[in-house]
Amino acid sequence: MIRAQATHSPGHLTSVGLGTYVDPEVGSGGAANELAAQSPLNAELVTKLKKTIGGTDYLLYKALPIQVAIIRATTADSMGNLSLEDESVLCDQRIIAMAARNSGGVVLAQVKRLCSDGSIPARSVGVPGALVDCVVVVDEHEQDEYHPMSYTMKQNPVLTSEIKSPVDKLPRMDLTERKIVARRASMALRPGQVVNLGIGLPEGIASVAREEGMLDYVTLTTEAGVFGGLPGSGRDFGPAYNADAFSELNAMFDYYDGSGLDAAFLGAAQINARGDVNVSRMSKDKITGPGGFIDISQSTRNVTFLSSFTASGLKLDVDGVKGEVRVKEEGKIKKFVSNVNELTFAGDEAVRRGQNVCYVTERAVFRRTAAHDVLELIEIAPGIDLQKDILEQMEFKPVISPDLKLMDKRIFLEHKMEVELLGSLESRCGYHPDDHTVYINLFNVSLQSKDEVDWFWNTLDEILSPLTEEKGPVDVVVDYDGFDLRSGLEREYMAAMSVIEKKHYKSVKRYTTKAFRRAKLKKEKNWETWDAATEFAGMDDDKDGILSPAELRRGIQRVFGISLKPADLDRLCGPTKVTNQNFTSTVLKALKS
Repeated sequence: MIRAQATHSPGHLTSVGLGTYVDPEVGSGGAANELAAQSPLNAELVTKLKKTIGGTDYLLYKALPIQVAIIRATTADSMGNLSLEDESVLCDQRIIAMAARNSGGVVLAQVKRLCSDGSIPARSVGVPGALVDCVVVVDEHEQDEYHPMSYTMKQNPVLTSEIKSPVDKLPRMDLTERKIVARRASMALRPGQVVNLGIGLPEGIASVAREEGMLDYVTLTTEAGVFGGLPGSGRDFGPAYNADAFSELNAMFDYYDGSGLDAAFLGAAQINARGDVNVSRMSKDKITGPGGFIDISQSTRNVTFLSSFTASGLKLDVDGVKGEVRVKEEGKIKKFVSNVNELTFAGDEAVRRGQNVCYVTERAVFRRTAAHDVLELIEIAPGIDLQKDILEQMEFKPVISPDLKLMDKRIFLEHKMEVELLGSLESRCGYHPDDHTVYINLFNVSLQSKDEVDWFWNTLDEILSPLTEEKGPVDVVVDYDGFDLRSGLEREYMAAMSVIEKKHYKSVKRYTTKAFRRAKLKKEKNWETWDAATEFAGMDDDKDGILSPAELRRGIQRVFGISLKPADLDRLCGPTKVTNQNFTSTVLKALKS
């Protein structure tokens, strides 16, 4: 809406909000209370355009003139140019200032300090001075109170990525309902995903992902415009520790609204039979507001809602040895209700959009699909009584899946879950029918025995056979990043893949990494017939019977085409002298690195 005002457009046209309380046909049109709902202005703010563009409904959010804009930056020069070097998020200072300026309004900027003209490099100017009318400098003794980096954080260079902090030193979560819910939800994480975590229970997913060694393989984001790192929690929500990149908030929502996210994990205050969710209004007189929830929940294909089954007083008895949980004391407030206070997420709208929606609690997991117009119970925790602990604690009756199963017991254990969070081989193969191409993601696949090699190529054969029988050989793109093949299995693996390629591949492109290169090299240079004495003599340039680090580096480069830095050899070999006796083991160790 602000950006639309800056361009004097009538408003912002989007499908975000359809089916929720912001939709005038469903709710209040976004009004915060009854007085606002009765205001003539409210009817003008959000207009529903029914099937006017491509047969699809849209909402038009009216642009509003801005008379006064109050923005924040770090440094200002005497011309009003602003820089944002100490700000933990970029927000929308520039477009807010632009909207106010183009509305005939004034722009007031709060900063920490002043500098001379020309001190701020042009590329570092976040808001041009032409858009700023007044600069207010916060007294240096009051900056912690009036110019903090979040609601509670004063000054921390980690939030601006000026320095990096060792987040691996953060303490582990205790085994409470929060960790149980976060553990089950984290099973939906896949490597390479871009993910949004909501405030509250979803924050625990970052902790669990770090504990399970998954945090390095996904990109966490916040709607405040931060990519990567570890998002702040609670009243520090918005910034992130060790962020990779910062984006303006409006640009981040362009990314979200355009379905850029792979997955979203969001909280839920109330859930009804149709899978509708309320997060914006706790009671008639207590409004929280939706924040970015509606954009994220409606525009992301894979959405998981996290909630305790009941609230206010819930106590669990978790057996961390057997992997079971029992309700010690039930919460006073039911979360699965007949009617939600406010419709912030619509289950029917999610089905229409083709989203995958899951609802995770500490004792049960539900989903909403086109197969049923109510929630379907698909998992129950070990130790939980279906009737007493689930059905009697709900104000509606869900569909019980005929394939109802127990939640993984490892979720309830004290130690690490050690669950495979990287997905099945089937889920790693993506088929594009338009160009008859299969994309195979072998990230972190580890084959440690001949049986696993046989399983791998048999499963791949089963996946590819229907495609090649129908349309002929396929083009294949394989990502070997992180692929691991145990030493000694190279011959079996290459032979199996040769059969697969002849049978199914029209062409193949590989993202080659060290692990795949090692397998390829070992096939070309058969270690069973490799003459170590001859190779050693060829690398021993000064013929003293000992390979210096320089000789070993040159030899590996010449024979294998692999360039190692001096530091690599120091780390691998240390002070050990390389002789005929330890030559083969040293070379193998270097190749494995």
